[in-house]
Amino acid sequence: MRKVLRVALWGLAVGGAVLAFDWLPDALAELDVFRAREYTVEGTRHLDDEQVLATAAISPFMSVFDDLTVIEQRLEQHPLIRHARVTTKLPETLVVTIEERTPVGFVASPVLEPVDREGRILPLDPVEHRLDLPVLFKVGDGEALSPSQMRILAMEVDRLGTDDPTFLAAVSEMTIDDRGDATAVVSGDLLLQFRPPLSHRRLRDGLTVLEDAVLVRPDQRVAVLDLRFDDQIVVRYARSPIVASTPRGDR
Repeated sequence: MRKVLRVALWGLAVGGAVLAFDWLPDALAELDVFRAREYTVEGTRHLDDEQVLATAAISPFMSVFDDLTVIEQRLEQHPLIRHARVTTKLPETLVVTIEERTPVGFVASPVLEPVDREGRILPLDPVEHRLDLPVLFKVGDGEALSPSQMRILAMEVDRLGTDDPTFLAAVSEMTIDDRGDATAVVSGDLLLQFRPPLSHRRLRDGLTVLEDAVLVRPDQRVAVLDLRFDDQIVVRYARSPIVASTPRGDR
């Protein structure tokens, strides 16, 4: 009998704890001491705190124990915000952490507009934010990039910026044609031709061949570095090509 009584009491205690766990946050949310009065914004680069908080539209009556996912969802509707996370710092602070969409290039439509790696146009003033990015466009008679072509070029620029930011800084333009071949204008007069995606190893091998070609003919300008072929790298001077086999390790 005593054993049954102990089991019953233990069950009541567990049940009470579960009930308390369920209603405790709601009860705490009603306390004025846990009202969200302070806000901290982290992770921004182009947005300022006022813009983030205006988008968040946090109610003055919100508690740090309220559901914060609605704020995150609201923030992620902003065209410059890729991801948002809102956490609490007791007793009265909400910490808003932002991952912004980063501009990687410009498209002309007809004015220059920045795009991120997914090809999304971003509402940023290039002059105000001092953006120095390559211009992305399609080869042809002024035809606009398709959404897929824009994504391909934007992802290539983003990859180059991650793998070799120094090289990307020398790229002023990047184009794509209907076959999917891309061309980057490097240092104003060198055309780098490739088929996306361009791997870091392939680019490195191409630049090595380029250095050798400059040494072979220092009095001639290299006009084209062609990486479109799997088994060779083609260097074209102003008048004639030099073909170099791809290094054995890259085959």
